Amino acid sequence: MEKTDRTHYKVLIVSDQEKNSTKLFSVSLELFITFFAAIALLIIALLIYCYLLTGEQNTSNRHMKSYQVQSEELTKQNIDLMKENKELKEKVTILSDTVNNKVYQEEKREAEKIQSYIPTGFPMKGVASYEEKELDGNPSVIFQASARTSVIATANGTVSSIAGSAEAGYIVMIDHNNGYYTIYRNNAEPRVKEGDSVTNETTLFHIETGNETLGYQIIQDEKFIDPLRLMDISG
Repeated sequence: MEKTDRTHYKVLIVSDQEKNSTKLFSVSLELFITFFAAIALLIIALLIYCYLLTGEQNTSNRHMKSYQVQSEELTKQNIDLMKENKELKEKVTILSDTVNNKVYQEEKREAEKIQSYIPTGFPMKGVASYEEKELDGNPSVIFQASARTSVIATANGTVSSIAGSAEAGYIVMIDHNNGYYTIYRNNAEPRVKEGDSVTNETTLFHIETGNETLGYQIIQDEKFIDPLRLMDISG
């Protein structure tokens, strides 16, 4: 068996202090190479680790940036949704107010319409004196007015009948289509005819000289009632 010679290297370690002795070490070539190979591998491992760590950090940064972008986008969407929700609430409020106002106006018009058929009005356009008196055994009010005063209907309705004559006096009856009837008695010729629709502005008679009285009666549900219970005597 052939013996292989090994090359040895000597390492001299000299202290910078005079008292310390100089040391001499002998290192084989294989050990020297092994040592530097280990150092090289360690450096390579460190470089690979740093590279991988940097890659992971970059990946993490990219993910973080992506999450940040998503968060900003979600925040913007949330702000837009809140704004849209506020606008929708305002629209709902406006629509609700509009509907409520419309319902109120319709109810008001309906109430006014119903009220317009109740004979609460004053049967004269102008000033007149009055006294309570029975006619045919039923309550009535007798008005005294000056010539050319207009006698008007006290509420909306339809002329249901006209009876009498100039000598005996005319009787105009108005049906208010709600259980109320009003009766107007005067000797002047009526200005309306049966079937006419009337309002509280419709003229029924013109008071004439020598014929200045008006008899006025109200029927409610087929019974005569005191007209002063309903009538606005300040008319």
